[in-house]
Amino acid sequence: MRNARKAFWIILFACAFFGSARVLLAGTGYEVKCKDVKCGFKTQAGIGGGMHFEEASGFCSKCQQWVAVTWKRGEKAPLPFAMFWDPQTGESRRVYKCPKCKQPFVVIEKIEDMKFCPKCKKPTLENKRTVLYD
Repeated sequence: MRNARKAFWIILFACAFFGSARVLLAGTGYEVKCKDVKCGFKTQAGIGGGMHFEEASGFCSKCQQWVAVTWKRGEKAPLPFAMFWDPQTGESRRVYKCPKCKQPFVVIEKIEDMKFCPKCKKPTLENKRTVLYD
């Protein structure tokens, strides 16, 4: 009985440790939309990389779509176009060039940073997690 209990705790610890390590590498997909029915803004957003890649993603205001700069996991990230200190959060923010139009976009590190609708410019965005990817 004692060995069975010990085995149970070892397996539980291993699952928790290795399972959480994989989650740290995973990305999350969201459906982001404006609550204002007249606006109608809606996009699919992916934040985070996968097991084999990392990414910096955000919304390109010129292309009017979600974009990302990606690189292989473990390699050095591409240098950002610019960095700035965000006085609302106290964090440094990265800016990359859009891979499609080459205009700058701000990297969204967490979905909670997307509060204002890029179309109607109101704080009416809501998000729903739709997928976890690795």
